[in-house]
Amino acid sequence: MAATVGEMAPDFSLPGTTGPGLDLGELRGKGRAALFFYPADRTAG
Repeated sequence: MAATVGEMAPDFSLPGTTGPGLDLGELRGKGRAALFFYPADRTAG
């Protein structure tokens, strides 16, 4: 799935590593959010 600049992201949830997780739907309407994805540290490839 390709995204374009300014397009709304679909709702999704992520588990937390040291606390509660993140639910994008809970952030809607509360301001701007930036999403940044990168390959996990210390993984092959």
